[in-house]
Amino acid sequence: MNFVTFKRFYSDIASWEKNLPFFDAVCGVPRSGLIPAAYIALRRNIRLVEFHSLVSQTSSCIDTAMIRSNNPLLKKEKGNKILIVDDATSEDGLTLKWIKKQLINSQALDISYGVVYGAKENTEADYVYRVIPQNRIFEWNWLRNRRLAEVLFDCDGVLCHDWISRLEQTNDPGFLAHVQNVRPLFIPQVPILGVVTSRIEKYRAETDKWLRSHGIVFKHLIMHPAKTPHERRMLADHGKRKAKFYSDSNATLFIESDIKQSIEIHQLTGKPVLCTDTMEFFPGD
Repeated sequence: MNFVTFKRFYSDIASWEKNLPFFDAVCGVPRSGLIPAAYIALRRNIRLVEFHSLVSQTSSCIDTAMIRSNNPLLKKEKGNKILIVDDATSEDGLTLKWIKKQLINSQALDISYGVVYGAKENTEADYVYRVIPQNRIFEWNWLRNRRLAEVLFDCDGVLCHDWISRLEQTNDPGFLAHVQNVRPLFIPQVPILGVVTSRIEKYRAETDKWLRSHGIVFKHLIMHPAKTPHERRMLADHGKRKAKFYSDSNATLFIESDIKQSIEIHQLTGKPVLCTDTMEFFPGD
C-alpha cells in the first residue's frame, strides 16, 4: 500500500510545475485537482479556469476567468493553451475519459491533460509527474477511499477527540459524557471494516450509538475486555491487543492516533499502520 502525505504532495506539485511547458490557463478537476491547479496558476500567474465554465462555455472560458484588475496579466494577450489537471488518475482513467467526451467538439482550445500521480505509465494524461500504483491512499482524501472497507480504526484520537481530562474512573460520569457527546475528528465517508478501541466493554452500547449517529458504517466493534479502567491500566496491553486483532483479521491497514502504539502494532504485525497524530505511515513488510 502507498500512502502520500500533504507534504509530499505539495513538494511533488512544486517540482512538477517547474518542468511543465507553457500554458495560458489551468483548470482543476474538482475537487482534489483544484489543489495542483491553484498552485500552478499562482506560481505562473496564469488564469485559473473554473471547471463548470470550461464545460459550459468552452470557447470563452479563458476570457471570462476571474482576475484582479491590477494583475499585470491583463496586459498580455490571451492564448488558448490550457492544462486540465487532477491529483491522480486510476488505471482506467475514467475521470479524464469523461472530461474528454464533454470537450470532444471543442475547437477553440488547445487542451492538454496532466496528473500529479498516474496509476501506470500509459494513462489518459499527457503529463504525469510520478507513477504510484493503484493500491494507494492520499492524506487529502483518504476518508472517502473505498479501500477503507479493509481498514481498522482506533476510536479516541482518530474517529473522535481523545479523552485528556484525567484518568478514567470506575464509575465516571465525566467519561460517560465524553463517550456520548465527544466531538468527531476523522469521520470516514465510506464503510470501514471495524473499530478497535481501548474503551472497556461497559461502554459498548454508548460507543455503538455514537458511531452510528455520525454515519460510521462498520462490521466490527472490538472493546477492551477489562471490567474496570484500573484493570485495563494494569494490563497495559493497548498496542498488543490491537495488534492481535489486526493480525488475525483480513484488514490491510490499521489507523491509530498514538505514535508509540502505531510503532508497536506495526512491529508486532508487520502490516501497514497510519498514525494520525503525525500522519506517519509505516508500510507492511
